[in-house]
Amino acid sequence: MEEKDITRKKEKSFGGLVSALGNLYNRVNQTNNQAVDEDKELAKCLMQAYEEWQSAENFFHSVADPDLVDHAIYKLEATKARYIYLLKQAKANGIRMNSH
Repeated sequence: MEEKDITRKKEKSFGGLVSALGNLYNRVNQTNNQAVDEDKELAKCLMQAYEEWQSAENFFHSVADPDLVDHAIYKLEATKARYIYLLKQAKANGIRMNSH
C-alpha cells in the first residue's frame, strides 16, 4: 500500500508541475502577444502622426490668408511634436521602421 501511495503522490506532483508549466507558458505567450499588439498600434500611430505632420506642413506652405498663418504654425509645431514623441517611444520599444 505504501508503494502505491508514493506512486500516486509522484504522479500527482508531476501532474501539478506540468499544469504549472503550462500556465506559465500561456502567461508568457499572452504577454508576448500583447507586446506585439502594442508595438503594432504604436507603429500605426507613428505613421498616422507622420502623415498629419506632412499635411500640416503642406497647409502651412499653402496658407494665403495672413489671419491663418498663426494657426498653420501652431498646427505644424503640434503635429511635429507629436511625431517626435511617438518616434522616441518607438525607439525606446525597439521598433524599427522605414525612414521618411
